[in-house]
Amino acid sequence: MSSSVPYRAVRSGPAAAPAAERRIASGPGDEAAPACAPSPSRWDALRAARLGAALLGLAAIATYLVIALFRLTYPFPLEYLESNSLVEVQRILTGHALYAAPTVGYVPDGYPPLYFATSAAAASVLGLSYLPLRLVSLVSSLVCFAVLARLVQRETASAAAGIAAAGLLAATYFVTDTWFDVARVDSLFIALSVAALYTARWMRRTRGAVATGLLLAAAFLTKQNGLAEGVAVLTALAFGPRRRLAWPAALTYGAVVGISTLVLGLTSRGWYVFYVFELLSEHTLKYAAFGQFWTVYLLPMLGIACCALVLGVRRTPLVLVAGGTALVVESYAALVHSGGRVNDLLPAYLAVALLAGLAMGDQPGGLVSFCADRLARGRLANWRAGLAGRWVAAAAAALVIAQLAVLVNGFRPGQAIPTNADRAAGLRLASGMRALGGTIAVPSDPGLDLLAGLPAVAHQGATDDVLRASNPAVIASFRRSAARAVATRRFSAIVTENAGPPDGFPPDLGRYYRRCPQTLLPGVPQAVFQPVAGPPGRPVYVWLPAGASCTATVRALNGAAAGAATAQHRHPSRSGG
Repeated sequence: MSSSVPYRAVRSGPAAAPAAERRIASGPGDEAAPACAPSPSRWDALRAARLGAALLGLAAIATYLVIALFRLTYPFPLEYLESNSLVEVQRILTGHALYAAPTVGYVPDGYPPLYFATSAAAASVLGLSYLPLRLVSLVSSLVCFAVLARLVQRETASAAAGIAAAGLLAATYFVTDTWFDVARVDSLFIALSVAALYTARWMRRTRGAVATGLLLAAAFLTKQNGLAEGVAVLTALAFGPRRRLAWPAALTYGAVVGISTLVLGLTSRGWYVFYVFELLSEHTLKYAAFGQFWTVYLLPMLGIACCALVLGVRRTPLVLVAGGTALVVESYAALVHSGGRVNDLLPAYLAVALLAGLAMGDQPGGLVSFCADRLARGRLANWRAGLAGRWVAAAAAALVIAQLAVLVNGFRPGQAIPTNADRAAGLRLASGMRALGGTIAVPSDPGLDLLAGLPAVAHQGATDDVLRASNPAVIASFRRSAARAVATRRFSAIVTENAGPPDGFPPDLGRYYRRCPQTLLPGVPQAVFQPVAGPPGRPVYVWLPAGASCTATVRALNGAAAGAATAQHRHPSRSGG
């Protein structure tokens, strides 16, 4: 892919910027723009503001990277649903179906398979743990930052603006439960989404259109919300000056999505279609979230950056406006459903970072070609790359600086990194489960079972998604499985976060199992062995088959006295474990 703006003009520093601006502003059929840019040697407000925003952005990216590396190898969940991602990867590695009828032994997350397949490929080399899954998310987030920076840099002819936009997205890490590096689908999804926008904006030939279709399809195969972006981007291309390239992009996208849906639907006996397409539609809407999306999640978090994007939206290419709007729609549609959470905001935050970054340009950057950008030039007929444009861009950069400062303010990196005490408590519990053996149901963290070398069970979060649906046959499938497992005393123990029985278990659970008065990890502070992202919670209560000894079993689960002594020796400042 190439730009009509020579790279020499972009890379040769501030002295070349005015010349580049004059070349961009005047093309075939364009009126000559007055050369009213400041002197090349002058340190002007725009360059100063862009540089300040870029430096803050780099600091945000560096902070994120340090935190992510510190917790990359943590052997327990950073976030509540991470453990179900681990279970799904384990199923792929062992040849089990990823999409199957919901049972007490397994319920999948309601996402397409690309993230899990990618993580399984990494786990086949690195071994089954959270490391390969988080590594996929970490690399995806860094790719997202890099592509976003390059897209903004090409549009604005300013590397500083690109870095600032990437840093603005990275800074949302501090207000989204430190989500980018957790073992979930979202980072891969937004990386593919912004890559699709990049290729859609800069494609010039059929192979670029095919790449756009493939990337849009890959985003959908990571998270089905990507359907909105695919439709919006392809529609913008079809009605734009490059409509001849819209057809190969649309055909590629439709073929990949259609064939994958057909194959996965048939091989899973329809369960792929249920989990990916039907399940979310059966969830109730949170009507309060219709307004809270704007008043709680978007404007209070990124309101300043939204002001910056308003300054430059008229100069934004149509395909990027369509893609950015679709990303916001994706976030909105996911958040207003029951079960919507902060990770659903990441596409909207990506859109804001992209459009705010484009607003820091005082004129359009490199153009694909005159014909390809005829509509954009028409929208910019009254625009002149003069002092007014530079001051608007400087104001946008100043707003981005203010937004970065607000996002970083109050964040405490230490709270996002699990401690040695967290690790010791988890290892102690896994060791106790291994000693007890059998099938131990830990619905809130089935990854503990895998770490202990035991069979995993259905994750409570995925189970709740099924139980909130309106399909009685699907709900009955899980309830029958749970009732059968309880009646046959399949579990050597059931470990829960709350005092009540797990959701979906039979109401007569007390007939077969009783809750022990003793709890797990006695004396360990409540703040230890909690997820650092998402809602808190740790295994506390133990249910045993009627007649089993609570004292002996809970003592075994809590680990031998030697294990407790080892934990105390390792962490003398936080004893009591």
